[in-house]
Amino acid sequence: MASPPTQPIEPRGGPSRRAILSAASLAASATVLPAGLIALAASPAHADDLLLATDFSSGTTEGWTGRGAAAVSVNAEANLLVEGRTATWNGAAIDITAHIEVGVRYQLRVLLRLPSGTEAADLRTSVQRDAGGTSSYDTVKWNTAVTAEAWTEFTGTYSISAPADRLQFYVESASSLTPILLDAFTLTRIVEPEIQDLPPLKDVLADDFPIGCAVEPLEVVGKPAELLARHFAQVTTGNQMKPDAIQPTEGVFDFTRADQIVGFAEANGMKVWGHTLLWHNQTPAWWFNDAEGNPLQSTPEHRALLLARLKTHAEALAVHYGDRVWAWDVVNEVVDPEQTDGLRRSRWYEVFGGGSYIAEAFKIARKAFPRKVKLFLNDYNTEFPDKREAVYNLVQDLKRKRVPIDGVGHQAHVDYKRDPQLLGETIDAFKRLRVLQAVTELDVSVSDHMEESLPATPPERLIALGWYYKELFEVLRDRACDLESVTMWGLYDAVSWLRTWPVSRPHEAPLLFDDRLQAKAAYWGVVDPTRLEPLP
Repeated sequence: MASPPTQPIEPRGGPSRRAILSAASLAASATVLPAGLIALAASPAHADDLLLATDFSSGTTEGWTGRGAAAVSVNAEANLLVEGRTATWNGAAIDITAHIEVGVRYQLRVLLRLPSGTEAADLRTSVQRDAGGTSSYDTVKWNTAVTAEAWTEFTGTYSISAPADRLQFYVESASSLTPILLDAFTLTRIVEPEIQDLPPLKDVLADDFPIGCAVEPLEVVGKPAELLARHFAQVTTGNQMKPDAIQPTEGVFDFTRADQIVGFAEANGMKVWGHTLLWHNQTPAWWFNDAEGNPLQSTPEHRALLLARLKTHAEALAVHYGDRVWAWDVVNEVVDPEQTDGLRRSRWYEVFGGGSYIAEAFKIARKAFPRKVKLFLNDYNTEFPDKREAVYNLVQDLKRKRVPIDGVGHQAHVDYKRDPQLLGETIDAFKRLRVLQAVTELDVSVSDHMEESLPATPPERLIALGWYYKELFEVLRDRACDLESVTMWGLYDAVSWLRTWPVSRPHEAPLLFDDRLQAKAAYWGVVDPTRLEPLP
């Protein structure tokens, strides 16, 4: 394969797509259409069931209502006009409750435009999900620029993992209070094909290492759950064990969604990997504020407070899960090779004035969790020599100080041109430290660079992806005795975080199964490379 790209892929939390979409499975896309076109784009080749459609040709709002202060009406062009918005969440909404079933995937599509003379604004589509007196908000299509010159088609797939009392699809904005024009809305039930009768990955790799998959609650219901149980021996909780999911408010713990995943894993004989205790992202703001809401400072008192909070958090997880979770990413993404000491400048670093908190986190975790539970440091880009060296030096220092670290997780967010041998060299290097190793977040981008947004997935790149997976898994199998597990970062392409980071990439295809849960060349690259087409 070709040499590494000029800029490595860096996974970021930000408003993580999986966190934002904790109950929404997305294959979102946005397409700009001519200004006069309000008819739907061509239907996909597969036969799905149209459940609801509105085009306002009747001259009425057809079930759409104003949300918040917004008012809706039908203009002379038979478009829905949304105006009077006084907050970004104000917009147009339609109730879809009667059409949505648990574990079924749906496509939500709508055309959006701004009135003439209006400056461009970022819009998004979302669903408010009400259940048991609590409201949650699922983004269907994330922020996308919309203008007055052309219609922009917002398309995304959506499903729920638990019953809801009410579901309301709506249009909102990121920051603008502009009026909005809306047309050609459809809600379609996706008719899922049967899960293919293929050799299970977990059986093919049984003599090498357990194959795992990072999932959300949506992947443990319906057809995705069938695919997951057939092929994988281990699961990682993608977002549902992160600090913001488990303890959004200090002292208030919520294990509900994580328990969905753990319960499914146990029912299907799968191991569970916990992710993650300490991270600079997806950690609630209160962690870094004092009792009065002021930012923590680099003082002994505030360092003690931060460690006490981590201890409380870890102990709550340990009491709830014990050894049902066999390994934890205790410390996540703390290395930055561009810094003189090799450490990321995060709020943790600022409060401690350095990296002493890393050792303390492992000591806290070791006291909290049963001895058989393994404790990992997890990071990305470890296949690159500079990052490899920085992580190696950190782990070596922790080992010298007898810090109770058991292993290192190599995330392996790579692309189809990155030399697979780089990861092999990293695994070989860490053998010298006598730590456990695992590949924790594997996916392979088919983009030529991080900000390439393809109009469609080129068939030749899917073939190349299959050959890449062949070569990569040859490297990993050659080192099977050095790996505890290999985990895919997502079950199928539509739920990949790469679809929305760092830009909207609706045709990114980094995983083994496609949007419709069907095996790709990538799957055959792992299971039976003789099935691969020749490279173009």
